This record gives sequence, C-alpha cells and structure tokens, in this order.
Amino acid sequence: MHFASPIKSVLIALVSLPISAALVANASSLETDSPFLPSGYSNKKPAPVRPTPATNGPLAKQLEFRGVVQMNDTYEFSLFNKKENRGYWIPENGNVSGVSVRNFKLDSMTITVSLNGRTEQLTLMSATDSPLPVVASTVTKPGQPPIIPGLNTNTAQKKNTSSRVIPRRRVILPKK
Repeated sequence: MHFASPIKSVLIALVSLPISAALVANASSLETDSPFLPSGYSNKKPAPVRPTPATNGPLAKQLEFRGVVQMNDTYEFSLFNKKENRGYWIPENGNVSGVSVRNFKLDSMTITVSLNGRTEQLTLMSATDSPLPVVASTVTKPGQPPIIPGLNTNTAQKKNTSSRVIPRRRVILPKK
C-alpha cells in the first residue's frame, strides 16, 4: 500500500495537467500572447475619416481633373474639357486656353480651376472597375440589309436594285 499512494498522486497530476492547461488557454487568446505580432496589435484602431465629396458645380461638369505629374519641383495637371473633347497639361499657376490652375493640395488631391470668370475646386478622378456599356448586336427585320455605321443606306439600296449579282457555279464533270 505504500507504493500505491505515489502512483495515485502521479496519475492525478497527469490527469489534472491537461485540464488546468485548457482552463489557462481559455483565459488568454493566441492573438494576445503571440510573440510574432507587434505590441499593441490587438488594440482597436479608429476608422479613418473620409472627406465628404463636394457638390459638382458648372465647371466640374465641363472639366475633368485626370492626373498629376511632378517634374523639376513643379506640378503639371491633366485637365480634359468635355465640351471641346480636348485634353490639356497645365502647369501650376499656369493658364492654357483660358483655363488657369492654382492652389494644389497634395493631401486631398484638389486644385482650384478658373474658366470664363468662374472659379471652382476640382478633385482628382478615381478609376473604376466597371466596364463601359457596349452594344453587342442590332436586330434587323428579315429581308432588310444589316445596318453598317458610316454607310449611306440610300446608295446601298440603289446599287442593289440597279445591278444584280448572280452567284457563279462551278460544274465538275465526271471522268470518262
């Protein structure tokens, strides 16, 4: 009986060790005790504040701010005029075709643009992943020729009525 008591105590210790380890593991998470994560990783970070976009004025409907380039410590801005369907590269504090640019703010990517006595602040356009709409096909009525862009339909109909093309047939005679 003297040997049974140390064996019992060892068995009790072996059974209680995994149970106590499980209780301790529940109290601490792997994320807080990980030696690989930097200190303060599990602290909640505040969400970044996004600026509210300004309402578009009449200049924003006509001009698009498309790009910025810095060359030799001066900024140049790509503006596209929708009415003229033309783009411009305008240096900071410069004037091209009546469009002048000043007050570039790098943190908000905005410029102040003046055109025809109106001044407005434009923000750099952002790219989108959405595809442009494309016309897949057009439906024509039976017996009508297909619609081809740039082809005058009146001349095409005159050609078809004035001269009729007869398809050629090839006749192969059997060998004798």
